[in-house]
Amino acid sequence: MQFEVNIIVALQSIANDNLTSFFEIISLFGSYLGFAILFLLFFCINKKVSFLFAFCFLFGVGFNYLLKLLINRPRPYVTYNQIMNLTNTFGQSMPSSHALCSVIMALFLCYFIFKITNKKFFRVFFIIFSSVFVLLICLSRLYLGLHYLTDILVGAIIGAIISFIGFYIYKKRGQQNDL
Repeated sequence: MQFEVNIIVALQSIANDNLTSFFEIISLFGSYLGFAILFLLFFCINKKVSFLFAFCFLFGVGFNYLLKLLINRPRPYVTYNQIMNLTNTFGQSMPSSHALCSVIMALFLCYFIFKITNKKFFRVFFIIFSSVFVLLICLSRLYLGLHYLTDILVGAIIGAIISFIGFYIYKKRGQQNDL
């Protein structure tokens, strides 16, 4: 859709080396680096949550990979000459694995914070932090010319579904263990 191309072109109209470096670094946190940091944090505090997080994250990555193969949508910079490839990435566009992964990370972080504290300040802080984190990751993928908006929306929705299924299973298993 042309409006998706227009979004990327508009973002790239302000491209410069500093902004590109910033968004490349942000993108790193939306994948395995962010996963490793959160996994270690969760593991040190609650091993059950860390393993559930790892399972959901890795399942999401695998499921996303299969969807990319099935959908086989080329990246925007491949299809449109006016879109620049501002980083080195290969593979297909739909759905965005960074959007999927960042949503899983953000939701697990918020879920974890809500499990360990009732303090409103911490809960609100981490909701805002997680929201900004996801928005920056998604914006970086558009700016770098790697995804269309629909790729990001589909990835984010899949990440949310996987997370909520994980939370549901965790809650059900916790109740069974209490019996």
